[in-house]
Amino acid sequence: MSLTGRRILVTGCGGGIGQAVSRVLHERGAQLILSDLELHGAAVANACKARYLSLDVTQEHAWRTVAATVREEFGALDGLVNVAGVILMQPLIETTLAEYRRIQTVNHESVFLGIKATAALLEESGLEHGAAIVNFSSIYGLGGQPGFSAYCAAKGAVRLLTKAAAVEFASKGQRIRVNSVHPGPIDTPLARLPIEQLVRQGKVASLESGLNRIASGYPGGRIGQPEDVAGVVAFLLSDDSRFLNGVEIPVDYGFTARAQ
Repeated sequence: MSLTGRRILVTGCGGGIGQAVSRVLHERGAQLILSDLELHGAAVANACKARYLSLDVTQEHAWRTVAATVREEFGALDGLVNVAGVILMQPLIETTLAEYRRIQTVNHESVFLGIKATAALLEESGLEHGAAIVNFSSIYGLGGQPGFSAYCAAKGAVRLLTKAAAVEFASKGQRIRVNSVHPGPIDTPLARLPIEQLVRQGKVASLESGLNRIASGYPGGRIGQPEDVAGVVAFLLSDDSRFLNGVEIPVDYGFTARAQ
């Protein structure tokens, strides 16, 4: 699954999964353009010998600026990984419209903007098997979860946007594959936020006990790590997945496969 020399843009590089994806792609030889709004995103880029671009993924003009910079400095793109996202644990009837819209904007609309802004760059990739897009959804984009209605809606939209883009590009002869990954609970700072919220509410004794409870829900008995997801992303960007298009891949060690 060599990615040597491939020009790949990754959003949300400063997050737990974003950092792991960046490291693995760097190890596979990719020429990375990493983006985030967090200050430590630049440190991740430095460690990966990557070009760093500050990017607010919710702003169309920001995406246009990044696309123009990529064209000027790299000529085209061979891959796009839409990692950036936020989470909200809130009962549906207690969720404000502003909160709901923010979750949609960051998690879902950003993917639409990213695909739209980089499609021309990806089409000009020049790779024998074409370019690839990997969009981050979630197992909560495959089914509902109490307290996560806004998040489920956004990640479900990413799932179907991925499929629609995949078939649209293919039907027009544009050689851009589009697939989605659907991680289960992964031990990252973002995923720990709801557990910490439950601890503050007195519903969970400690962060450790919350993580253990999640781990017990996996058939394998352990919670996922960012590197567990990063390898799947590398596969979807490589020629080894050249005939996968519009596919959703749960990265959850059988969490969603088990009969309920």
